Amino acid sequence: MRVLAGFTSAVVVAGSVVAGAVGPPPPRGFWVAGDLHVHTIYGHDTCVTPTEAWDPSSTDRAARRPCSDPQTVSFTPAQRLQEADDRGLDFVAISDHNNVVNQSDPEVLAWQVAHPGFVAIPAYENSQPGHVQMLGASACFGNAGAIEGATIQCDQLVSDQSADGEAALADGLRAAGGVFQINHPSDMHWLSRYGYAVVPDTVEVWNIGPWIYQHPFPASNDNNFSLDWYDGFLLRGFEVGATGGSDTHWETTDSVQGVGEPTTWVFVRRLTLEGVLDGLRAHHTFVSALPPALRGARLFLEADNNGDGVYEPIAGDEASPHAVFRVRIENAAPGSVLRLVTDAGSVDVPLAANSSYPFRLGLGGVPAARIFVRAELLEPDAGNTRETACDPVVGAGTTLCRDDLVMEALTSPLFLR
Repeated sequence: MRVLAGFTSAVVVAGSVVAGAVGPPPPRGFWVAGDLHVHTIYGHDTCVTPTEAWDPSSTDRAARRPCSDPQTVSFTPAQRLQEADDRGLDFVAISDHNNVVNQSDPEVLAWQVAHPGFVAIPAYENSQPGHVQMLGASACFGNAGAIEGATIQCDQLVSDQSADGEAALADGLRAAGGVFQINHPSDMHWLSRYGYAVVPDTVEVWNIGPWIYQHPFPASNDNNFSLDWYDGFLLRGFEVGATGGSDTHWETTDSVQGVGEPTTWVFVRRLTLEGVLDGLRAHHTFVSALPPALRGARLFLEADNNGDGVYEPIAGDEASPHAVFRVRIENAAPGSVLRLVTDAGSVDVPLAANSSYPFRLGLGGVPAARIFVRAELLEPDAGNTRETACDPVVGAGTTLCRDDLVMEALTSPLFLR
């Protein structure tokens, strides 16, 4: 298999010539980086000091209760915002469990005044059975929409937790301009109650730091499972975006699960709260293992529908199955592999030193998809050898032996229509 380097006019893919004339992208927006899942001291599972924690039953930010575990000391919201800024992020969603009290923290308000170009997304993690991210929420939501003045114990205000009730919760958030996201589905809480009955705007397919952090490590998630489950929405014809979030909670884990690990990139028309939420709603996203300050890989999936050399549809858009597609790659590790995933199967493509890979569906070993195509960037991880050596020691039922270990980046799909 031979792939020509650079932004070329043609690429030979497994013996087939694929046209790929490149023109400048239309000037309709730009990519910004952020983290959609960050926790602070204002949670039921974090502490302020080794001996004290905030009392989540109180609207008073100064209310305290005993800390149950000194290893769970967290950061203030202003510290989280500064960490995000230091790591080169453009936005962050502080999404404490079931409350929005961080949004009125004087230190947060002062930080935002001093950093007017940074976008703090109001949000909370609704920690009912099956965690969902309420992106854009500045108050608690119930089944009928926002509840004015409600800032704590938001999960208890969702009285109807049936599938119809969850759909109403999502619709209420959308009507207020927000984005409804299913978090870390591999914990099975959402799946066991709702399956695919409630369609979100986005799914957090990448949760907690490096992809390798999975079972049997404690408090880990199976991101391979989450990604496969997410594909179920796509196979059913739903247009849903893919995101990632660090889900960072504690000082003790911040070195490997800090803000921006992973980073969600969003294509926006303007860097504002509304601009980021609009980009998420349009599913214009890709996810990178690391934030910009740590040179995380960047992965751009695009399509040229009419053969004029201009790649107009991007990840999250609709494209013709007969289009010329292209993946552009930045900051990939040496020896990385590009995986093209479709409703008709997937194919792995060694990248060598190339930074652009045009292709057509149904040519050169690429499956002839009819519903979606998305892209992943991985480092080789000796999968076959690892399975043989690992299964007898850890067990064939674990994910560490058999899943991908080093995901560098992944995109939302292009939806084929």
